[in-house]
Amino acid sequence: MIVQMRGSVQVPLLALSVLLAPNAFAEPPRTLITVVTADWKATTGELRRWERDGKSWRAVGAALPVVVGRSGLKWPADKREGDGASPAGRFALGEATGYDAAPPHTRLPYRVATAALRCVDDARSPLYNRVAVAETGERMLRDDALYRYTIFVRHNDARTPGMGSCIFLHVWSDARSPTVGCTAMALDDLRAILAWADSSTELVQLPRDEYDARQRDWGLPQRK
Repeated sequence: MIVQMRGSVQVPLLALSVLLAPNAFAEPPRTLITVVTADWKATTGELRRWERDGKSWRAVGAALPVVVGRSGLKWPADKREGDGASPAGRFALGEATGYDAAPPHTRLPYRVATAALRCVDDARSPLYNRVAVAETGERMLRDDALYRYTIFVRHNDARTPGMGSCIFLHVWSDARSPTVGCTAMALDDLRAILAWADSSTELVQLPRDEYDARQRDWGLPQRK
């Protein structure tokens, strides 16, 4: 089934149901993270933090540069395991992990990564798209600094096999190197997000034109 969305092309019903989940259009969030890219294929973008101020939004801090997947952005219904795309839409945040104790003021649930902690990307596993003690999957305690801290993005909350897994906010290699599907940034910028975000914070990640088309209906801040 196809649904026509205001100000945009037609979107499959499955894509619509996924991109609006899990917290979208319930109670308006008190805090919001927006990531906006130039277009669907862009691998860099701008992250902003926002706090609710009555019926409007107030920007928190400066805009932060980020990198996204090497294939740009895709709607969740179009994403596939290993496609190199970051998910577009509106998402809740899950738990955070790190190589040592949580930074000061962290309010998200936090786990110290151990050698046994993995994010399971095997679509055949009952632990698919979960961070858990497991024998296979992405190691959360890496040999580099990329997962120095991570925040799990609740893409594919239903854990549908093959629809994509293990999407994080994490530390980048540098400002020019895209990820394999996550959204990455400088270490100090991620620390600032950890000290500010909580379990009610939502992430909206969209190309610029899609963001503008949904700004009013989704109750989003106007881009600066």
